[in-house]
Amino acid sequence: MDAPSIIPSLDDLRSCLERAERDAVCAEMIDDFARRQVELPKATRRVAELRAQISRLEETF
Repeated sequence: MDAPSIIPSLDDLRSCLERAERDAVCAEMIDDFARRQVELPKATRRVAELRAQISRLEETF
């Protein structure tokens, strides 16, 4: 029996990217300054990480 792949598919990564971009927009709208200062960089990093993963995966095609 073959084990399932632990590498996310391109569709999975794109779906995660959409969610991360939405999270980043929501983080920009947080009224509490201290919380926004924590959440916004985290969300922005996640978007950048996902874009980099997608880019690396697309280069293999």
